Amino acid sequence: MLTTVRDRIGASTGALFVGLILIGNQMNVAGTDQSAHPTGAKVLQGVMHQAGSATAKVGLALEVLGFVAFIAFLGYLADAWQRRGRRGERNIAAGAAIVAGITMLAIKLGSGAPMLALYIDRKTLSPEVAQVLNDLGGAAFVISWLPYAAFVAATAFALRRASLVGSATTYIGAFIGVAGILVALVGVNDPTNANPIPFMLGLVWTLVVSVRLAIKPGTPETAEITSDDAAPSARVAVTA
Repeated sequence: MLTTVRDRIGASTGALFVGLILIGNQMNVAGTDQSAHPTGAKVLQGVMHQAGSATAKVGLALEVLGFVAFIAFLGYLADAWQRRGRRGERNIAAGAAIVAGITMLAIKLGSGAPMLALYIDRKTLSPEVAQVLNDLGGAAFVISWLPYAAFVAATAFALRRASLVGSATTYIGAFIGVAGILVALVGVNDPTNANPIPFMLGLVWTLVVSVRLAIKPGTPETAEITSDDAAPSARVAVTA
């Protein structure tokens, strides 16, 4: 019973991650220029607006909490895969998913540094420097699509191997992941015109899978015990 409740809570952190970053981002950027490549003057104007907006501050806090939720979601996935795997069985997809998720987190959290510098020095920065700092954040966002797409694809296969999702969910996740990787590779060559649709679809897939696992978390599979692994005392001969 306790394990099931824990699994439901852990699985729901994936949906929490998606909801928090989407809602938080909309609150944080409300009232700012959302063009693909705003001028330095527009960037400074937007930062000034955010500095005086309580809504923007709350939105930023929600975004940060969203990434904390993603850390919890990765922990849940790692635990679920470890518990449902058989002894000695390797799950390369599970390992790849965890590494990809951590990489995405590192890039996203690291991308906050230039934006924080922009916020701190908003009153003294020139428009040119402000634009460069804003571009650094935008470029990091596009780069983060690559590990997140790899996370979606690898998670799809790892969940299927653990019998936690069906074939349709696996194939959809794999397709979104591969498409996201290709789009990210194209996007890094032209970040201002990069297409975020595969990334957004990846978020939707994560949301759906998270809700699915929270509703039906599954039960841990007991590892198969071979005759060599069984304790001598457990080997009982049954006679007719």
